[in-house]
Amino acid sequence: MAYANGNSMLHAGIHHGDILIIDRSLNAWDGDIIIALLYGEFMVKQLSIVNKNIFLIPKNPQYSPIKVSDNMDFEIWGVVIYSIRKHR
Repeated sequence: MAYANGNSMLHAGIHHGDILIIDRSLNAWDGDIIIALLYGEFMVKQLSIVNKNIFLIPKNPQYSPIKVSDNMDFEIWGVVIYSIRKHR
């Protein structure tokens, strides 16, 4: 479990402060919402795999996709399986 921080995933229905349920035992597939660890920083993004290239896609047009290269310190930490939002 983790809390979403920021607004890069708004169009995926994930808002700042939402509770994220993460399954670390799942293999991530193209299109999954994942928790990525990039240079020691956790982030929530959609995984996109195109011709063996990995992209981390934000679901807010104010943010740019990140292309993951071999020299980056990168790990897929887990797959988001649920998000929970408090309404009050």
